[in-house]
This record gives sequence, structure tokens and C-alpha cells, in this order.
Amino acid sequence: MKTLALYTVEAIDHLVQPADFDGTRLTSPALQVVTDFQHTEPNTISAGSKASAALQMMQQEHSRLKLVVDHQGELVGLLAIEQLSEQALMRQVAFGSPRNDITVADVMRPRERIKALAYQQLKHCTIADVVNTLQSSGEQHCVVIDRDNHQIRGVISAQDIARRLKLPLQISQAPTFLHIFDSISA
Repeated sequence: MKTLALYTVEAIDHLVQPADFDGTRLTSPALQVVTDFQHTEPNTISAGSKASAALQMMQQEHSRLKLVVDHQGELVGLLAIEQLSEQALMRQVAFGSPRNDITVADVMRPRERIKALAYQQLKHCTIADVVNTLQSSGEQHCVVIDRDNHQIRGVISAQDIARRLKLPLQISQAPTFLHIFDSISA
């Protein structure tokens, strides 16, 4: 049996994180930036949850995106933390909803407006291809679907890509009437 040497932790010893070893680059395979539900539990919230509770939960978890599910666990929408802003909630109040009754379903992006990339297509792409697609479409997030098996396989987030690449990544949405109205009324 061996006795191992014990050392003192010196001031120059640096605490490392997984990102310190991450060699992700724009030329890396696109699948490296997919949060794959085959390996990671989806970050979900019930459509009936109160918006105020969702905001508190997302802030505590440091989560910027949740997949919204119905009572059967099926995807019905996406919830980005920006959709829980004071301005977004006040818009719902202006439409007649009592603030305490506003649910995730009231503010989420519904399933029919969610954009997706095909898992099969991502196998042959780079991260730069994904970034270009997100930028040209104005999407901060998109789901990844396995078209062969009809499964929602994962999610891609522009913010996650930016963090992994240690690069600023700007995704601009095309202005809508609602964005213009909000800017004028602010």
C-alpha cells in the first residue's frame, strides 16, 4: 500500500471550471452547442404556473429559458425570462388580466411560433452555421427536432453559444408593431 504526498494549496493554484478545457470554436461541430435531452433533463415549467412564480424560479435557478409543458408533459411553448419582464406583465394587465392571475401560458411563445433545427442537419454543420442561422432569423433560442423519430431532441441558446465561445453574440429580432408600440409608450 502506498502513502501519497500531501501538498499545500498555493496562491498561484487556480480553480478551474469545465469551460477552461472547452476547445469550442466557430468551426466546431454544431452538436457541441445542443442541450441534448438524451443526456440532459429538459428545463420545463407547467403552462398553468403563475408568471410571478415562474420569474422567481428562473431568477433563483439562473435560468433564461424554460420549455412550457401541458399536464401530459408535452411541449406547448417556450418561456424566455424577458417574457416575464415588468413591461410584459403590465401589457397583460392592460389587456384585462389581473396581475396575480397571469400564467406562463399568457406570456409564453406558443408551440406554433417556435422555430426548430433538425438534429440530422446539425450533424453536418458547424457552430458558425448555427450562429449565422440564429442571427439571420432573429432567434435567441430554437429547439432541435429529430425528424426521423418525431422527437423534440434538444434546445440551442444563443447566450449559451456566446458563453462557450467567450464571444459577444448579437441576435436582433426584426421589429414588430408591438416592439415599436412598447418603445413609444416607454
